[in-house]
This record gives sequence, structure tokens and C-alpha cells, in this order.
Amino acid sequence: MKTPIVVLGVIFGLATGSVHANDAEALKRLDIRACEAQTQVKTNQEGEQEQKPCECEIENTDYEALAEAKKNGDLAKIQEINEEAKEACAE
Repeated sequence: MKTPIVVLGVIFGLATGSVHANDAEALKRLDIRACEAQTQVKTNQEGEQEQKPCECEIENTDYEALAEAKKNGDLAKIQEINEEAKEACAE
């Protein structure tokens, strides 16, 4: 039971970790790592590999715009970019 807690800690740590350069590629790498960790937790708990729904969101996120919005501290734009990626995957 400790493994899922540790992995969840890694997920949240990656998600909240600071990106010094607010560089788009670094943001994408953080999302990929969080996605992989999340999938590993589900696999360990359910005993089988699940499809990674977060991969769709990563593919549909404009990381250049996201990096710029983070650099400027534009929380509304960050939320808009994230919502657009989620909506693209909901279709």
C-alpha cells in the first residue's frame, strides 16, 4: 500500500515542481512523467495495463503557449489551454 502513496507523491511533486526556464519542452516532459507515474499506479492497483488517457491531453496541449502563460503568470490562459486539451480528448 505504500507504493501507490509514494508514486502519488511523485506525481504531485512533478506537477508542482518549478520549471526554471518555463520552457515548453520541460513542461511537456513533466506531464509525460506524471502520466507514466499515474498509469503505473493504476496498473499496480488493477493488475493490468490501462490506456493512458493523459497521453491525449499531452498531444493536444500547446506547450509553447502554456510556457508563455506560465512565464507571464496568466492563470486564466493556463486554465484555457488545459481545458482546450481536455475538450479535444473528450470528442
